[in-house]
Amino acid sequence: MNVGFLLYDRALITGVSLAAEMLSSAASLRPRQEQRESPFDIKLIAPTLAPTKVTAGIKIQPDMTYDDDEPAFDILILPPMWGNPLQSVRRSTFIVPWLKAQYQKGAKLMATGTGVIWLAETGLLDHQVATTHWYYFDNFSSRYPNVQLNRQASITAANDIYCTTSINSQSEMVLYLIAEYFGQKTANTIETHFGHEISKSNQQPFYQIGGQLQFDESIALAQDWMKRNLSQPITAQAVADHCELPLRTFNRKFKDQVGETPHQFLQRLRMDTAQQLLRDFGMSIQDVAEQVGYKDAHHFSTRFQKQLNVSPTEYRRMVKTKIYNP
Repeated sequence: MNVGFLLYDRALITGVSLAAEMLSSAASLRPRQEQRESPFDIKLIAPTLAPTKVTAGIKIQPDMTYDDDEPAFDILILPPMWGNPLQSVRRSTFIVPWLKAQYQKGAKLMATGTGVIWLAETGLLDHQVATTHWYYFDNFSSRYPNVQLNRQASITAANDIYCTTSINSQSEMVLYLIAEYFGQKTANTIETHFGHEISKSNQQPFYQIGGQLQFDESIALAQDWMKRNLSQPITAQAVADHCELPLRTFNRKFKDQVGETPHQFLQRLRMDTAQQLLRDFGMSIQDVAEQVGYKDAHHFSTRFQKQLNVSPTEYRRMVKTKIYNP
């Protein structure tokens, strides 16, 4: 598996570092023989081989330039940019035809936030669904009227082109790709060790044109209500009533759009929130349990262990010390 990260002016280093660590860690979990026979490689691609300055004044040493005889990439990842992305595009117009040529050779393309502008510039997103960082929605729509901008989705997919709104959604997409290339068991391991830095959906994480996902304001309202009332007992009927929908209609709409039932979504939301509380706050296990809707700490711990394969106490210790032993 060959992965390339594109470097350009104003690129955010966070769009490179976390994804690279997740992918390389996943590759290292393969059997030794498989690693030897099918090596994993990451290339940093920049206009020159001189150390490239990215955000925060940090310099990164590129591995190759856009003029080099490149390897066949499986995935090319475009990080987001700080500020006005058009400035970067105007300074490095040669990236656009290079990127288009790589796609035609079979590379999957993934861009985050304002990095999506590079994909739009190639024309590959014309008449395709896409998303970008929320603050750039209006400018993006104005500049690329032929692109079907989805303002609700955090991730979109169209013909092996993936757009994500943020570093967090980029990480969800990376987990999806890890499962695709290395298997779900490996993806679960990576999620366990990096889960304190990202959120994860067990379902396909993106909106894909041609599927049955159609964003509905009532479902967004339901998800928001569940998040705001997480510490309380929640039933599907109560959420349906809040959205002013019959229960059967609500359940069907929710499953069609989100890819899981309201109960499954709620349980995942409780566990995701519990991870955040364990990571960022010095709360007792009982207090964490109550915050996410469990009155009994033992019941909460059992559900947590079943989903993440570690107890709440073990998880807190792991994320505090950031231990990772592939």
